[in-house]
Amino acid sequence: MEPIDETEALEFLRDAMVAHLGVIDDGKPYVTPMSFVLDGRRLLFRTKPGKRFEAIEDNPRVCVEVSRFDDESGDWVSVVVNGTAIERTDEPTTSHAVEMLLEKYAAVLGSPLGTGGLQPMASFPHVVEVSIDEISGMSSGRGFSYRTRPGRL
Repeated sequence: MEPIDETEALEFLRDAMVAHLGVIDDGKPYVTPMSFVLDGRRLLFRTKPGKRFEAIEDNPRVCVEVSRFDDESGDWVSVVVNGTAIERTDEPTTSHAVEMLLEKYAAVLGSPLGTGGLQPMASFPHVVEVSIDEISGMSSGRGFSYRTRPGRL
């Protein structure tokens, strides 16, 4: 395994399409996938009311993990962020978050003129910001270094 530097970790976060958010719900870990955007040194995402959002309200310390695994080579990269999550209700931040999400996920959302129509996350009323308090990343190795597999197989 080989660590990656903060610049590479932030770049990896910017390009990743899915992250996993870890929260504490009633004293137990609870992890869910999410779509998100990187905006400077913060992550922004939208969520519905429910278990994940209630857990954030109860305990704003969260962990976000993003990884990629190449089936052909076995190479992998993983980035972990520890941060503090807060709901953002101010119009400039909420609008900015929606704009960034729509831009990032445009290819998978499709056209607003398509058959299903685009409903820009209307049922996800909460915008959450996760500050990047700590960030670390690891890779399976590069160049002539010994490559490892996920979970150090």
